[in-house]
Amino acid sequence: MVALGALIAVPAQAAGNGVLHVIQGLPGRTLDIAVDGKTVATGVKATEVVGPLTVAAGARKITAKDGGKVVIERQVTVAADSNLDVVIHRPASPTAAPVITTYVNKLAAVPRDKGALRVAHTAAVGPADIRVNGKVLFANVANGESLDVVVPAGTYKVEIVPAGSTTPVVLGPLDLPIRAGYLTRVFAVGEPTSKTMNVAVATLKLPGAGSEKPGLVNTGTGGQAAGLGLTEDQQGSSSPLLLLVGALALMLTVVVRRAVRR
Repeated sequence: MVALGALIAVPAQAAGNGVLHVIQGLPGRTLDIAVDGKTVATGVKATEVVGPLTVAAGARKITAKDGGKVVIERQVTVAADSNLDVVIHRPASPTAAPVITTYVNKLAAVPRDKGALRVAHTAAVGPADIRVNGKVLFANVANGESLDVVVPAGTYKVEIVPAGSTTPVVLGPLDLPIRAGYLTRVFAVGEPTSKTMNVAVATLKLPGAGSEKPGLVNTGTGGQAAGLGLTEDQQGSSSPLLLLVGALALMLTVVVRRAVRR
């Protein structure tokens, strides 16, 4: 990938700026990315992330081309002082035209031993369950939806399966390291039948360390936090998974909010 510009000039009189990260979620394609007609990166392969791009707040036009042909062109709304992920991906149907889904990155401080995590379903499959360390933590997550949690730093084994099933595993299991003080964003892309399932992973440093209070489920854009039955040994464990499960059990009020699709 050849990045042509990580910073886009904005007028001095602009009401404010925002930051964009463009995630290439179309396996088998190599894209050139433009914002408001200005090329910011060329030769972008699947799972690569372009950015950060500083842009003026307001309606920004995102264009992706493959070999000079427009693959998708959409407007996204950028709020002042916002940080936004812009994902180019397939909807649930692998033969449908690509779409763009945006996710707002919440850059709030977390406890010093915790990290923030977002898992976004941007793969060309139907509703799915997200399993962490062998347990279903989020159920029935639809394409374009995401779930956000604050968890103890550590490495988690993550896999995605069709909703309500344990097989086939459409993605993973993969080891996902969560760094303390960072927001880790995970985007599932591709589709199973063509064996193109993959993930794009990106991190953002969060400002300052918060208190030592337990991690909480902050928000979600879909799916359901699944109830977990723990064994006696698991209940006596202080593993990161147990801490995560405890947080989920205390905070099952996941806010349902779809990300913005264009």
